Order: sequence, then structure tokens, then C-alpha cells
Amino acid sequence: MFESRPHLINSKILVIDDEQIIIDVITAHLNVAGFWNVVGISDSIDAVGRMKQENPDLILLDISMPDVSGNYLIQIARSDAILKQVPVIVVTASDSEETHRRAIELGADEVLIKPLQPGMLVKRVEHALYRKLDHDVSSLQERRARNQPANEKYNQLRDLGGRLK
Repeated sequence: MFESRPHLINSKILVIDDEQIIIDVITAHLNVAGFWNVVGISDSIDAVGRMKQENPDLILLDISMPDVSGNYLIQIARSDAILKQVPVIVVTASDSEETHRRAIELGADEVLIKPLQPGMLVKRVEHALYRKLDHDVSSLQERRARNQPANEKYNQLRDLGGRLK
């Protein structure tokens, strides 16, 4: 079951919902699928800082929460240099097209409707994590390509330094 995606299993998944039972259910579904690095946050005010602190690979969040809305959390994530690359999946009880449209416009990658189907949740999580992994690998390759001339120059200078002694 887990052999097909070993590089995803250690991904950190942040679940933000004001209802602890929802966090527990989502965490249980993800644990059964082999995702053990799941962090739940039920306080939306706490979530504002913890999103950056936890450095997640994926964020699952509710829209309708007291104090700080899920839409505001999406805006925070999309305005942060690091978090803007983290996939955000909205998990909501609302079947309102307007609610879904607004979340997508703000930067959510997709919207799932409660009650969640475990198989669909896991597939969407896997899909989002694969997209992030592809992006991370591409970014790393681009950085290596940009740094290649500097690395070559450094190696040349290092070699010269050894001969100058």
C-alpha cells in the first residue's frame, strides 16, 4: 500500500478546523493511509502563526471558523514567501458555489465537502503532495543550474589556491 509513495509518507500535513472531532477524523483517515506526520490546530488564531512555524507540505483547512476565517488563512499563506508554494485544500460543510469560488480565487488549490469520503481525501492529499514534490524538484534543479557557473568558478579558484602555496 505505502510502497508506491514512500517519498510522500513523511510529508507534514497541517489540519486546521475549529472542531476537534473533524481534526481527529481527518487525522485518522490520513494515518490509515500511512501519513503519520499530521498536526491538528483547532484554534484559528493560533493557526496564523503556526502555519509558518510548522513548515507544512500541505494545509487542510475549514473556511467557517470563529475568530479567523479560513479565507483569511488562505490569504496569509499566499502572501508568505514560503507558504505560497504549499498546497491548500479547503474542507468545508458548505456546498455553496460562491464559498468554493471565493476560496479558489484566494488561492486554495481545491475544495472538499464534508462529510469527507476517506478514499477521496487520501487521493486529493496524494495529488497535492505530488504536485508540491514536482515543484520542489523543479525549483531545486533551477537553483542548481543558476549556481553552476559560480560553483565551477569556485572550484577553479580552490584548485589554484592549492598550487599557489
